[in-house]
Amino acid sequence: MKALSLIQPYATLIMLGYKQYETRSWDTKHRGPLAIHASVGKPAWAREVAETDPHISVILAQHGLTFDTLPRGAVLGTVEVLGTYRFVETPTDGQGKPSLVPRTLPTVELACGDFTSGRYGWKLRKSGELAKPIPCKGALSVWTLPPEVAQELQQLGI
Repeated sequence: MKALSLIQPYATLIMLGYKQYETRSWDTKHRGPLAIHASVGKPAWAREVAETDPHISVILAQHGLTFDTLPRGAVLGTVEVLGTYRFVETPTDGQGKPSLVPRTLPTVELACGDFTSGRYGWKLRKSGELAKPIPCKGALSVWTLPPEVAQELQQLGI
């Protein structure tokens, strides 16, 4: 199974269902199941987002979470990658690629990513959340889960 590592709080926001687009500077051809991995890093900018963004800080508080209590270095669950979009200023800017005008998205979604024109959004649908995260090393880009982690997800029906 393929996986994607994300800095917290974004991995958790996906698993809670608030973040439905993962924004990247690059597109992917991957469709289907994708494990969401929370990376171990705690960059200062991510702490600031988690603690001061009016949308994200409220969501975390509603779920009894803080930046320091978010799981890290573990797979949190799975999503389905439904497709990708290129973000554009106007609907006519797409140039053949399916495009999306960010201002049409909910405010909470906009707080969860970089929707700069020209970037890509991977449309995600949550498919399985783990009650207990599975410890695992992450990697850059889309990567393959270690066999033992993939097997554990399969045994859990996720």
